[in-house]
Amino acid sequence: MRTSTTTPADRAVPGDGVRLHARDWSGSGQAVVLLHGLASNARIWDGVASRLAGAGLRVVALDQRGHGASEQPGSGYDFATLGRDLSAALAALGIERPVLAGHSWGANVALQFAADRPGTLAGLALVDGALLGVAEWAGPTLDEARRRLAPPRFAVPLADWLARAGRFDAGGSGGQPWVRDYLRAGVDVDDQGVARSRFQFDNHMQVVDALYGQRPPELYPLVDCPVLLCPAADPAADAAHAQAKRGAAVRASGLLPSATLTWFEDTMHDIPLQRPAELAAELARFADAVKEVPGRG
Repeated sequence: MRTSTTTPADRAVPGDGVRLHARDWSGSGQAVVLLHGLASNARIWDGVASRLAGAGLRVVALDQRGHGASEQPGSGYDFATLGRDLSAALAALGIERPVLAGHSWGANVALQFAADRPGTLAGLALVDGALLGVAEWAGPTLDEARRRLAPPRFAVPLADWLARAGRFDAGGSGGQPWVRDYLRAGVDVDDQGVARSRFQFDNHMQVVDALYGQRPPELYPLVDCPVLLCPAADPAADAAHAQAKRGAAVRASGLLPSATLTWFEDTMHDIPLQRPAELAAELARFADAVKEVPGRG
């Protein structure tokens, strides 16, 4: 799959009372909209999006509220508001019936959007997310889940932060400039060159609260479009969690009306960073398969 040489346009689009940022590769084919995970940003998709655009697809990656170059209000991190953000952004972009792909928390947002809005999507892709509900693995109570999922409060030299790009497979995307661009978009940097998370702690915890209350298996039967499941099998993962994830993937395949399951073996959670070419190929195949499939909503 060739990589597009088109430079994406960075666009401001409306959400639900908030200004969002989108990276738009344009194109005239089937639309594919990409949602990042928690405390991430749209640049995580650059290696995937450029390849999808090269395949002739209309590709847009969206910074969800509080992330990347989007505005960060002090509220609105529940799934209902995020869904309204996405609806407003799609309307402003002139996109109808896209393939909606979400990574990690973005998969939970995408799943909720699909369940709440039948007939809206051509396809749904869940990339290592929305399989195990947070309440299933992070603790039986909200307090325990909050303790476990509270983000670290870091303050490090920007150069050290950007050096994290090297943790990805040298044969994958670790040496690519866009990985450093992705890391830079996730932090604010003070006049001393110290980087801190751009997504504020209290807002992060609002997302955790919303995730704890979501039960993905209850949403699966409400989805009325084909679904692509792309979980990662990380060899460094805790064995019990890995086994639970395998079981959850089988459960999702059975409860979703139409699902294809593709495991990314020997891959860390951040599939768009470590396996951009393979993930792009899978998403392109999926987009081609569903472009003529009418919605049932």
